[in-house]
Amino acid sequence: MEELNVKLQGGHTNSALCVDAKSDGSRIISGGEDGEICLWTRDGTLSHKLHGENEDCTGVYISRTKESIFYASLGNTVKVFDSRNIQSPVESYQFNEEEIDQIVLDEKEGFLAACDDSGDVKIISLQEKRLYKTLRRKHTNICATVCFRVRKPWEIFSGGMDCNLIHWDFSRPKCLNQFNMQELQDAPSDLGAYMVNPPFVHNLSMSPDGKYLACALENGFVSVFDASKKNIAEMCTLHAHTQGVSQVDFVSSTKLLTGGNDCTVASWDLSKMNSGEDASTHAPSETNGHSSPIHSRNSQITENCKLSEIQHSSKINWMKNFSHSGNHFVVLADQSPDLTVLPIQI
Repeated sequence: MEELNVKLQGGHTNSALCVDAKSDGSRIISGGEDGEICLWTRDGTLSHKLHGENEDCTGVYISRTKESIFYASLGNTVKVFDSRNIQSPVESYQFNEEEIDQIVLDEKEGFLAACDDSGDVKIISLQEKRLYKTLRRKHTNICATVCFRVRKPWEIFSGGMDCNLIHWDFSRPKCLNQFNMQELQDAPSDLGAYMVNPPFVHNLSMSPDGKYLACALENGFVSVFDASKKNIAEMCTLHAHTQGVSQVDFVSSTKLLTGGNDCTVASWDLSKMNSGEDASTHAPSETNGHSSPIHSRNSQITENCKLSEIQHSSKINWMKNFSHSGNHFVVLADQSPDLTVLPIQI
């Protein structure tokens, strides 16, 4: 890691689709096409490999509370593994009807959420080892991402290819709110590069203090919501990438990483959102038909908040940050079989 740029090679034979890392990077787990799952050490050593099945491994999640446990989604099944005896899963849950797109656990690791191509979100009780609730009939297309709400143990967010962000109370279960990202967008009226693609919701991330919710959108934007109150509300839109945003990942309460199909990783400081003059006060109502007050304000916020940008060699499928010896890093899964660990300046 002292080299500050490590390739994790010799594990996957095809594209690495997903990755998770412990907070100190001491364990990194990646999943790939044909169900390959690789366990790595921080220095890039492949410690274990599970050879694939017919189904892709679309999600991995390392337990934060149980030292050797991790979770993986393969097709429509969630499998629980113990890294001390990795050859066969210790538990298996097959509640989803279609391919799972992401798995996440709540803060206390009592529940696992698995969202899938049918638009459903399955909430699994890990203590009782049973299906707890199904969240359905709100997404009209693939549900691509799911995120438990920090400090609100019964709330969860989901996002999908219908451009909808849904806020749920999964105990009842009930939809608390719904946001159509097409209606929230601030694109200039010339419909330039940002509107080539609709604002599908690819990924969600909450800040550790529960104040912000970030949404990665297909049109290159990152929508940031204020989640500090009972009902979330959109704060701003970062003009983050020139192609679809595939990943959002909070490093701290205000520092955010974004990754996209433009092969770029960008870092942001949301505490600078209102620094300088309030852009909305002086924003032109129309400039040659290309701008609006909200678009100008978001452009100013983008400029204020952006810290750095790293160019990568491939489109980013998944990313996860970790810190080690006082330095911050991000591990990237992309369209190649290799993973990359990069230093990040925040």
